[in-house]
Amino acid sequence: MIEQKRLTAEKCRVKDIVLGKYVAQEGYEPGYVLTDGGRKLSRVHVLATVTGVYLSADRKYAYAVLDDGTSIIRVKAFQDTKIIAGTKKGNIVDVIGRLRHYNGEVHLYPEIVKKIDDPNYETLRKIEIVRMMQESKSKSNVIFAEAKEHKDIEDMKKDLESKNISKAEVEKVMVAQTVKEEKKEEKSAEIDMNAVKDLVIKSIGELDTGEGVEYTKIIEKVGLPEKVSESAIEELLSEGSCYEPRAGKIRAL
Repeated sequence: MIEQKRLTAEKCRVKDIVLGKYVAQEGYEPGYVLTDGGRKLSRVHVLATVTGVYLSADRKYAYAVLDDGTSIIRVKAFQDTKIIAGTKKGNIVDVIGRLRHYNGEVHLYPEIVKKIDDPNYETLRKIEIVRMMQESKSKSNVIFAEAKEHKDIEDMKKDLESKNISKAEVEKVMVAQTVKEEKKEEKSAEIDMNAVKDLVIKSIGELDTGEGVEYTKIIEKVGLPEKVSESAIEELLSEGSCYEPRAGKIRAL
């Protein structure tokens, strides 16, 4: 039996994850997110603020919405949900986990969720991320400058090795650039969020027997990607069109 090496948890911004491209792998190889900077993120280390927590009535499914100031992502737990159920809105947490892709959404499957009370910890992490980004940007600029001078990619790689930039780093940056250009060309259909919110309200009205409706049942009834429906529900809750009579239940006013 081949022993699987434990991947290093790479520190990153949530923005790096959600704006990257998820690449599925075959067999036991873990999938990863390819970022614009050429990083392959599979097991990550994220520091963020909890902006929302959901726990199903049977306590077999839970998620927390994380916001690090650059974007938001959900960390999900199934069956053993204690790792998320112990967090509260407003907590600053340090999360280590693997990236997963389901129903068009990249989320975090947690291994460690640690509450952070020291504000200096958050400042230090931001400094670390900035330094990593500066180093990555610097190498990318050198690679792109060399690409303009070379017609042959292999010759370019050899020249860059003298500047302490490996062939692997060159390939990552070039692939990431291709992905970035492809994403710009993609024309994704715009979703009318007002229409989605109307559909959520209608679905709640049809399902509610007087005690509110479970989140998962609303998602199933609406029939749209979970991330879209979730955004609509959060907007309805924040604007007061819906409320939670008790944890895990949602009612429309």
